[in-house]
Amino acid sequence: MSAREGDEVAELYKRHAPALHRRCLAIVGNREEARDLVQETFARYLATKDNWRDHGSAFAVLYRIATNASIDRVRRRKTASEDELHAEAHARDLGSEPRRIDNMRDLAFLTKGLSEEELTVAVLHHLDGYTQENIAASLDLSRRTVGKILGKFEEHVKKRAARSGFAPAARASDG
Repeated sequence: MSAREGDEVAELYKRHAPALHRRCLAIVGNREEARDLVQETFARYLATKDNWRDHGSAFAVLYRIATNASIDRVRRRKTASEDELHAEAHARDLGSEPRRIDNMRDLAFLTKGLSEEELTVAVLHHLDGYTQENIAASLDLSRRTVGKILGKFEEHVKKRAARSGFAPAARASDG
């Protein structure tokens, strides 16, 4: 890496590390792990940065890497296996209330099998509150593509939830 590239990376780190740390912390819930994930994010970015030239701004790429690394970390550390979750769902009485999504382990289970792009779009929209237009601009996608990805995400999660006995949590406005 040249001195100029090193300066560019240092500037990217200085500008974006705090936001990336907040993103990772929101997903993994542990400050030390979030710090490690930010370091991992920059390492992955540097190792493959030539592959990212046509994928939008550096921040969009770093944000995507950080989000996916955090979700992968949650998936790896989850304590219950998929088989245990299925057994739990089938062991309940048919008339009992379905489980609710109440932690990141459940979210990791429900989103298993989605692409990095689908996860990134879903996290930006559902967790960070970005509009479809904001996501499209941040990730250099069309608004229509973002809408299709969100639709696919929601369908995927509904199918996995139905097979596993999950139910959407009640919203405050449902009451």
